[in-house]
Amino acid sequence: MILIIREYLSMLKESGELDALLTDLIMSMDMKPLSKPQKGARQYGVDLAAIGLDPDDDAEKLFLFVIKQGNINRNTWDGQQQSVRESLNEINDVYLSSMLDKSLQKKRKKIILCSNGDLAQNVRANWVGFKEDKSKHNEIEYDFWGGDALSALVEKYLLNEFLFPELVQKQMRKTLAFLDLDDYDLTHFYQLIEELLFNRDLSKKDQLKILRLLNLCLNLVFHWAQEANNLKPALLASERLVLRVWDWMRPKSLFLNKKIFREFCKIFITQTKIYGNYFKKIQKHCYIEDGLYGYRAEQIEYPLLTFEQIGILGIAGFEFLNHSAMKHEGNKIVVPENVSIVTDSLANLIHNNKSSYNPLFDGHVIDICLGLLLLNFANRKGEAEQWLSSLFQSIILNYKLRKKFPILSDSYEDLVDIEVESTYTNFEASTLLSVMFEWCVVLNLPNGYRNARDSVISTFPDVNLQTWYPDEDIEQYMYKGNALVESGSMRHSILLPDDFNNFKKQILEELKREEHPDKLSFIINGMPIIGLIASRHFRTPVFPFFWRAYIQNEQK
Repeated sequence: MILIIREYLSMLKESGELDALLTDLIMSMDMKPLSKPQKGARQYGVDLAAIGLDPDDDAEKLFLFVIKQGNINRNTWDGQQQSVRESLNEINDVYLSSMLDKSLQKKRKKIILCSNGDLAQNVRANWVGFKEDKSKHNEIEYDFWGGDALSALVEKYLLNEFLFPELVQKQMRKTLAFLDLDDYDLTHFYQLIEELLFNRDLSKKDQLKILRLLNLCLNLVFHWAQEANNLKPALLASERLVLRVWDWMRPKSLFLNKKIFREFCKIFITQTKIYGNYFKKIQKHCYIEDGLYGYRAEQIEYPLLTFEQIGILGIAGFEFLNHSAMKHEGNKIVVPENVSIVTDSLANLIHNNKSSYNPLFDGHVIDICLGLLLLNFANRKGEAEQWLSSLFQSIILNYKLRKKFPILSDSYEDLVDIEVESTYTNFEASTLLSVMFEWCVVLNLPNGYRNARDSVISTFPDVNLQTWYPDEDIEQYMYKGNALVESGSMRHSILLPDDFNNFKKQILEELKREEHPDKLSFIINGMPIIGLIASRHFRTPVFPFFWRAYIQNEQK
């Protein structure tokens, strides 16, 4: 395991990665951080300060860390701005003399040069000479934590036998070994999460360590996925981890524990970073006609891939929104720039890939809702209206020409039988069409509603329109599997009134009667995106209140 850690550490960057890991490490060593690395702030050589017991002699000391990325060689040791020697001198000349509180001035002090690389042979003498010279005059201790030392400390304090038993280490090794296989289902990583979170009693102190450990494991997966040029496993791993940690916090209301919630937020930030990297990878393909076609060029795989990317982009937009400061102009929300960029890519992906008009599963309503929610939020209603209209037209035309209809089953084998073996689709029921009609109301399309209603009734006179609602037990199931199987209720035999306004009234009445979002933990704690991630990851239908809220707000 230590070799895996060593390789992982070598990939970390100084800003935001190596310094974040070091902060977690020293906290696991029972050191108390006094300051944390900050971008742009003058730190007088000190990237991180902490107080605690020195593992070398068990004495309490003030630790001052200088963090550098990569190997320490002649170029980084001296002779350039922010060189190692310059940082060390600045600590001695400024920080220790004028930046310390009186309570800390009498503490024993230890300055640690920390790097995820090695100390080059041609600067070892410089380092030894510097330590001896400074130690003579001010009795300050010096130490170097390079890649090997850091790896050993991470293994000892973050991956100790209690928190990270041999069984879990094996699961992590298997996860990384299989990560570059296209059909790997991350079974070992998912088992690791369950083992660490749910199969043991944890003290309050160990709860924090477990969350830091899980974030470290996710980062290992992320960096190995980057090396393999295949980020999708990391994206799926991050979704599962966020949902399972949320489910772990929920029964004990650990959202109210500031330290626990802070560690959860770190995991969530890692997930957003993974989504950001995934988005950068596919962004350019969104602007090319049939830009996804080269990845899955079959009549089944291509639409499946398209709707998967639509759902991912929908989540990505709301991920970025969740980390953005909200601004208003009058009563309107100003859409953050990064959210607008994702939304523009989503709109172009839909426009450039006609497979986005051809849902094969009824369950593709989940991805359609995620895409429409983002388009609607970002004021791209024209694109949302055009997509919705094209979806209606394509579904109807596909049935008239090929007798094909989005199937209720999520079975790939069933889909192959229908698409390849040319068997007819059973279209007894549809949640997809029902939700699409509601989106006509969200987007205020009375003519679109009437035209689509007439076409659907004439083409599918016997189809049973349905809408799924969550119930009060939904959170017991939605963070660990498809909650549709275990919970919720299905309203069936939905009738479509002639009058558009009557249909709108019908929807609002159902919202009041059927749904109570104010009782859901992710709404109470200001994280609605958790509900959307659960729908995308486990394929539970998107809760209707997510889009019906737009209709309700319009009425106020």
